[in-house]
Amino acid sequence: MSTAGSHILIPAPVHIVRRILLEPTALAEWNPAFLSVGGPSQALTGRRYPLVARGALRGHWEYLSIGDTLIEGRWEVPGLAETNSWKLVPHEEGTHVTHSFTHRGGLAALLRPAFAGVADLRLDRLAGRAGRRAREQAQAQVQARVS
Repeated sequence: MSTAGSHILIPAPVHIVRRILLEPTALAEWNPAFLSVGGPSQALTGRRYPLVARGALRGHWEYLSIGDTLIEGRWEVPGLAETNSWKLVPHEEGTHVTHSFTHRGGLAALLRPAFAGVADLRLDRLAGRAGRRAREQAQAQVQARVS
């Protein structure tokens, strides 16, 4: 078993970051562990979303809990299971996000060195996506006021 975690201040409000985390079929667009996630676009606890992870490993993703400021999930492929959490805390106009995960399984032990820095990479990609979405939303609001 191995555990990792990190945190970042994302320049987007909590509702935008939370919405991104609750888009299961778009997780692969910013989470480097996944090549694709299928199923319905609605985030539901206990539902298994089929996924293809790096190395073409097939498995599933599921939300364990969905709260206003804490989202917990789990994904599993043969030999590796990850339980993860995303804690969201409003900070001025942004969101302080803490991401942590625990890996179990034989493949997890073999890949432990490959997961070094993964929490930071996930947070950086989430921050980029959330920042873009916040800017797009702000531009849309300006356009709506002008119109």
